[in-house]
Amino acid sequence: MMKRESHITDEFLIKKINEGNEEAFKIVFELYYSKLLYLAQSYISNREDAEEIIQDVFLKAWKKRKKITSNINGYLFKITKNSCLDYLRSKKHKLSRTNNMVQLEAFLNHNALSDKDTSTILEKELELRIQESISLLPEKCQEVFVKSRIEGLKNKEISNELDISIKTVENHMSKAIRHMRFHLKEFLSLF
Repeated sequence: MMKRESHITDEFLIKKINEGNEEAFKIVFELYYSKLLYLAQSYISNREDAEEIIQDVFLKAWKKRKKITSNINGYLFKITKNSCLDYLRSKKHKLSRTNNMVQLEAFLNHNALSDKDTSTILEKELELRIQESISLLPEKCQEVFVKSRIEGLKNKEISNELDISIKTVENHMSKAIRHMRFHLKEFLSLF
């Protein structure tokens, strides 16, 4: 069931992003930024360079948003992987022979990123973590969140369907978004 909800989430977000909906893109940014930064930092030791790469990833994704047809997760990971590879390739050529350790690190990171099995495992892990964060929401918050973000219902529609006030819907949404941000942030801090 959670797999289906994730698929619906992708469809909903992709549709909104394709339409140029900045709010939908902001949700994707908030869900994926930390994960992609963690991935980039796994291969690139300089945090500032990794942050710059991820900013570029989201810029590229926004510019080419109409090309996103399915699997936001895979799309963002592919752009991140390719951006990191490009960075490592350029760094590898710029290094002098006296920086053998840095050069070795760049070479090993380049090889690790080139390994499709490793990339696939990382993509699946990220997808699983996002699904888990949704499933950890309290039942009512999850219900309201799913109706809002996945089914695309407006607060008034959710209010009528669940027989709760609009204010209660807003409170559940605020709580759900805070909870998901916190959960995803905490997941990264474990590493």
